[in-house]
Amino acid sequence: MAGALTRREVIVAYTSALALVKGFGGYKPMDEQPVRKVVVVEDETLRQLKAVWSRTGYSEIIFNEYYDKLSTVMIPLSYSASDVERFSIALAEFQEGRNFQDNAGVFLSALINNCKDDTFVVHTAQFVEPICFLGYRNMKNIVVDGAVGNQAGTVMSDGTITVQGNAGEHVGSGMTGGTIIVEGNAGDFAGWYMENGVIRIGGNSGDMVCCGMEGGVFHVRGDYERIADDIKHGKIYHKGRLIVDK
Repeated sequence: MAGALTRREVIVAYTSALALVKGFGGYKPMDEQPVRKVVVVEDETLRQLKAVWSRTGYSEIIFNEYYDKLSTVMIPLSYSASDVERFSIALAEFQEGRNFQDNAGVFLSALINNCKDDTFVVHTAQFVEPICFLGYRNMKNIVVDGAVGNQAGTVMSDGTITVQGNAGEHVGSGMTGGTIIVEGNAGDFAGWYMENGVIRIGGNSGDMVCCGMEGGVFHVRGDYERIADDIKHGKIYHKGRLIVDK
């Protein structure tokens, strides 16, 4: 029907509204980590990336539109995975700015997906609050040195995201492929409306695991609060034992 929203657009609209309404209220602090202060040597590429952030990093537009805008801006830039790693550390100097947690994750996601390289390391332990939306639309292989906030790996289609720490709510929301590994705990709604791919939680998972799941595989090694009752298709393993098979 003309003008009707696709299921993916509904997911984006819902999670955008959720981010605006809840902010970080839904993120459950687990094991508090000290904030690292790391200094990187600045060169022309790093100055260029920081300049792009300074022009675009405080946007208040919805995150999917912000990502599209950033992808256009980043097309002419020349940078490597090593530059992205150094920039992730340098971003700490901007974290007092408005909308930082959401925009930093989207910015890094666009930076990664528009880079010629395939494998990336992102540092997050230097941030006072975990950044959100890291790995949005992901197609690459990302190792996160630290924790992430809400919406990690939202609508990712390929690649891997390995979080060497805890994650907030909605891990892998709407993902269609790839693998997400959270070595620590995850918040509520992990696997929300996932269509395909694999999510592995090494610690505990929160409430409403795999709400609206339509495909894929979910593993949790620790405990969980509740499995959602509206799973359409997919498999869920708890401590290696298959507990949902639809």
